[in-house]
Amino acid sequence: PSGVHGGVGRVGRVSVADDGGEIRSVNNVKGQAEMEAVKALGFPLMFKGYSVEAGIRLFETQKIQAPELGKYGLKALPVHGGGNKPLLGLSSAAAKFLFVDPTVPTDALITNYTSAHLWCDAGPLVRRSDHVAPAQRNKALQKLAESIKLRTAEMKKRGGGNAGHHHMLAMLQECESAIRSRAEALAQREKETADLMKGLSQMA
Repeated sequence: PSGVHGGVGRVGRVSVADDGGEIRSVNNVKGQAEMEAVKALGFPLMFKGYSVEAGIRLFETQKIQAPELGKYGLKALPVHGGGNKPLLGLSSAAAKFLFVDPTVPTDALITNYTSAHLWCDAGPLVRRSDHVAPAQRNKALQKLAESIKLRTAEMKKRGGGNAGHHHMLAMLQECESAIRSRAEALAQREKETADLMKGLSQMA
């Protein structure tokens, strides 16, 4: 059980199977914000030499067909709510290729885009946030917050959303919160180091 209620949950305890059995879109407005966050954290959206973003553009402009999506790390999703935009999800193979670090045992539990271990506070997105420039980290936080806001509003319109919606929102909240906390801790350590160096230089 995820412990998710009203969009807030104990994300780090969510089972990798507890994602509502759904694949979330990466080319609707929410998914686009998430992809921008992923890029800001330094993950190139390339699947075995093919650009995920190029695959999205080519499919949306009808330059490739559904059977060709796999080589771009994508798969076609059903269109819901009467929309007519072709929705695409990240394939399981692409999620593993893009995010799994074979030296980190828990990364082996990442099986798809909605896996808890991708978004949790010990996952690859949060870990990578320690190694990007502050501007890139801030952009990632901005884009994650954008998706959270959109998903929250959408779920409210739909009477609370289903288990998959709750799961994805909780994952994003966990990721955004963990990145922000680590950034604040890093800034504090840097300030303490600077103050120490300043004090030492004044004593010299």
